[in-house]
Amino acid sequence: MAELVQHEHVPEAGTEDENLILLLLSPDLRDRYTKNLVNRLTNIDVVVAIEETSYPEEKKDKYDWILNFPGDIPKGKTPDSKSIKFIFRVLGKPELQKDKLDSKDSDKLAKIVKRYKEVQQSCLEREKNPNFVKLAFTDAVLRSRGEMILKYKGLVSSLDEEITKVEKSYYLGIGYILSTAIEKITGVAVLDNLMKGLIYVMIIDDLDKRTQDGLVNMDFNRKVLAYMSTSDFTNKLLEFRKEHADDEFAKANISDFIFNAEDFEKVDIVFFNSWKFTEDSFPVRVALRKKTIISKEEERKIDRKEETSARIEKEEKKLAKVKAKYKNVMLEISKMEKFHVDDESAYETNNNLRRRLLKDIKSREQHLKDLKRPVKAGGEEKIITFDLFEIFKSKQSFMERMADKASSLGFGSLLGMNQDEKRTSFEKLIQMARFSRDRIKASTQLNKITSQTTKLAGQLDHFVEKNKLMETVENSPPAGAVKHQPLLDEHILDCLELAALSCEISYLSESQGEQV
Repeated sequence: MAELVQHEHVPEAGTEDENLILLLLSPDLRDRYTKNLVNRLTNIDVVVAIEETSYPEEKKDKYDWILNFPGDIPKGKTPDSKSIKFIFRVLGKPELQKDKLDSKDSDKLAKIVKRYKEVQQSCLEREKNPNFVKLAFTDAVLRSRGEMILKYKGLVSSLDEEITKVEKSYYLGIGYILSTAIEKITGVAVLDNLMKGLIYVMIIDDLDKRTQDGLVNMDFNRKVLAYMSTSDFTNKLLEFRKEHADDEFAKANISDFIFNAEDFEKVDIVFFNSWKFTEDSFPVRVALRKKTIISKEEERKIDRKEETSARIEKEEKKLAKVKAKYKNVMLEISKMEKFHVDDESAYETNNNLRRRLLKDIKSREQHLKDLKRPVKAGGEEKIITFDLFEIFKSKQSFMERMADKASSLGFGSLLGMNQDEKRTSFEKLIQMARFSRDRIKASTQLNKITSQTTKLAGQLDHFVEKNKLMETVENSPPAGAVKHQPLLDEHILDCLELAALSCEISYLSESQGEQV
């Protein structure tokens, strides 16, 4: 139902003594301004119906005047003092000639004309202020960007819904690639998902943490899955080059960065998807840091590297002492044999001591050998390219591909397929790729506009405070509104009131036989 600005009696539709005015506003402006506008126009007996811009066309025919407030900068208009009226323009209002604003004998017309001139003067004074002009244009830009933000949010949300229907194929493809990569890294096939919990993976595909969630549903451990956006990766690469400006990594490529930067020190696999696919190919890259699986004992050896060096030195000294004893015993035995000493008991004692010392020497030498033995090294690092499309093609039979195609064209039921079934298919992977690429573009644009808008809003608040533009405004801004909103609200209300008064003045003047 239309909001009516009225007094006690509103003429019924179709009577000759009525002047029907319709004001169309956006939903947010209608909610914000209706009450104040009602109060203003009620005082001077002017009736206006206030509706949203979506008001049906067939219901507009009964109105004499249809006013519309766009509240934006028209295309092709530049922000300057001469064109400020375009921001606050009200379409559909009559152009009144100032020299014809003569109330003559009508008290009602005189009252309305007086109010019209008062409001008009307030508007003119504001629009002569260059600071207000700058405020108005900047706010118009902000509102325009706000509409764009809503548009992109809606687009991202819509694409998210589409992605949900087809994303499983993508995660299956990544799962296959990661399982293959894990086997290449460790030389161990994936058994009972054990290796999935030991190999750390970094996902870079600009789908936020969506891919992580998908892989977790395929039995990957969330603790070993990490995410990084393409922009963050690029920034870190630039920082890495800057830090190494004086060494061989000054012009580091992606491989140099991944295999030498601290950010990736504990990452075994980095999955890259830049979404640069064609109808025939969907290449993704995987960086592998190949390593040999080491024992717990060797892990402890790595952790106690400095301690091990001290132990080696200590064991070498002990071994030297045992060898010295062994040498002395051997000399003693040699003398006894040379001089044919008849003390058999003494000879046997030395011989037993020789055996014990020899056994001790062998034991200590083996122990030193174990301490000095190097830990199995990791060594091999490389980047491999996989083709997601080729993976699916190679895994599907001819009939499966035909069924995929038929289902994508809406003919799945002819082949006995349930179209509502969440299949994992090559066709769904193609759809996933397209939706995801569009989502990334929309999300990037959304983030860019949001960042620019936030920055501009902060600058505008500073501008308003610096120039003390709010000193003449009595009302404080409503919750969630920008600080300068009351100042603009006052001016917009004045412009809306002027438009309504113009319609009423034109009507009353014509009723008196005057051409306005």
